[in-house]
Amino acid sequence: MAALATADLITAAERAALATPGVAGLQPRLTRRLAEAVSPVLPPTIPEHTRTSASVRVEHAPGGLGWHIEVRCMVMVIEGHRVLDTVRIAHDRIQSTVQALLAEQGVQDAVTVTVTVTRITLPPAGRGP
Repeated sequence: MAALATADLITAAERAALATPGVAGLQPRLTRRLAEAVSPVLPPTIPEHTRTSASVRVEHAPGGLGWHIEVRCMVMVIEGHRVLDTVRIAHDRIQSTVQALLAEQGVQDAVTVTVTVTRITLPPAGRGP
């Protein structure tokens, strides 16, 4: 169940983050970018159980004490919202979404969420404040 739950949690965290107003996108990790850069020349020998997101890391705490989710995102400056407000809303959405998914599976594990802003962007021309 852990491998399936991890993939489901990654997807849920990605969707919750991207549904947050002001989140412009998710930021890939350098290791993921490097892996994608060399993937056309490498044989498909990497096991599928290493399923990770470009921007979301999900780890089950040792001893079964819960889950830790790290989301790396780019935040767009929106009129009337501070970047910090956007991050707090994203954090709360991710946490509640993941907890709801775990509850659906009958799991009562604790969930901690870290949202890291990797870039702050301005709105596209014409949509700015």
